[in-house]
Amino acid sequence: MEKPDLDYRLLDKEMDRTKSKVFLGKSAAFLGPLMCSMNFTWAEDIETACTNGVTLWWNPHFFLSMDWKTRKTILLHELWHPAFLHMLRCGTRDPKIWNYAADIVINNMLDYEGHTFGNFTPWLDHQYDNMTTEQVYDELIKDQDKTEKLPLFQWTNPISGVGDPSDIIAPAAGELEHTILNNVVSASHSASLSGGDVPGEVKVTLKKFLSPKLPWEQLVHQFFNELSNQDYSWARPNRRYSDIYLPSLQDDNDGLAHLMYFLDVSGSISDGDLIRFHSEFKYVKDTFQPEKMTMVQFDTKIQKEDVFLKDDPFEETHVIGRGGTSLVCVRDHIIEHSPTAVVVFSDLCCDVMEKLPQSSDVPIIWIALNNKSAVVNQGQLVFLNE
Repeated sequence: MEKPDLDYRLLDKEMDRTKSKVFLGKSAAFLGPLMCSMNFTWAEDIETACTNGVTLWWNPHFFLSMDWKTRKTILLHELWHPAFLHMLRCGTRDPKIWNYAADIVINNMLDYEGHTFGNFTPWLDHQYDNMTTEQVYDELIKDQDKTEKLPLFQWTNPISGVGDPSDIIAPAAGELEHTILNNVVSASHSASLSGGDVPGEVKVTLKKFLSPKLPWEQLVHQFFNELSNQDYSWARPNRRYSDIYLPSLQDDNDGLAHLMYFLDVSGSISDGDLIRFHSEFKYVKDTFQPEKMTMVQFDTKIQKEDVFLKDDPFEETHVIGRGGTSLVCVRDHIIEHSPTAVVVFSDLCCDVMEKLPQSSDVPIIWIALNNKSAVVNQGQLVFLNE
C-alpha cells in the first residue's frame, strides 16, 4: 500500500501533544527534564522508533498509525532506556539479551502503571517483577532455549546507526556516554528539587556511577600532615559528615587552599575511567569546598584548564585530548602555578615524573587507575582498580 504524503508541520504538532502527556504522568518531574534534553527526529528509514540515549528517532508513518495513548507508551518506553542508563550498564554483556532484559523491566513497569500497548505484543514478563535489569539478564542467560529464539525487537534500534535491522541496544561510548549520564543526573536533580520521585533503580545506578571510591578524608588529612608548617582552620563540617571535622589549610589571605587536579585524558584512558575521575573530583569539591579548585586536562601537553571557585557548581566538563601521556607538562604546570596541593588521576603508563625542585615542592596524591606496577618518586601513590 502506498504511504501517504507527510505534513511535517502537523507531525511536529502531534509530537508536541504526545510530549505534553509526559509532563502529566507519574514520573513527570524526572522524565520531563530528561525528555527536554533529548533531540527528536523523524526518520523514514527505520520501521518504528529508536533512541541512542540522546536522540530519539521515530518513523512518521508508524507514529501516525497509532492512537495517542500508544504514542505516549512508546515515548515513555524510549525515555526509560536512557533514564535507566541501559546504554551505559550493558558493559560486556550480550547486547541482544541485555536489550530483551531492559525491555522486560520497562514494559512490566508501564503495564503496571496502566499504559496501553495498542496492537503490539510487548516484551514483558511479570515473573521478573521487582528485579533489576542485571538480574533479569542473569535469569535469561540461564534459559538458553528462550534466548536462542529471541526475535528482533520492535521499539529499540541500536546506537550503532539508525536503520540497522538488528534492533539491539549497544553500549554507549565516547562523548555520548558522558552526555547520557549528565542528562540523567540533571533530571534527577531537577526532580529532587521539585519534590518529584526518582525510581529506586535510577538512584542505585547513579550512585554506582557517581559515588567516590577513594577514602578522601584520610588522603586529604595526609596533605595537611605534609604541610605541618602552615596554619590550619577548622572548617564547617560537611552536612553529609556532620560528626567529622576536617582541618582546612589557609593561605595568607585567610582563604582555603588551592587544589590542582590533573586529569589524564590520553588515549589509554577509557570513557568509563573519565566518569570515575569526574565523580572523584566532584566529591572532593563538594566535601572540602576549597576556595579554588583547578581541573587540568593533559596528555602529552596541557589540553584544557577549568577553574572552579568554592560556590561554582560542577556537573561535567568537556573532555579533549586523547593523545599519548607525558608528565613533563604536569611538572611544568605545578612549578608555574604553585598550587597548595596536587591530585593526579592517571593510569601512569608513562615515564616517571622528575622530582619537583625544592622551591616548588608540594604534596601530591597520585591515583593510579588499573596499574599495580605504577611507580612515582615523590608524593603518595594510591591504586584504584575498576
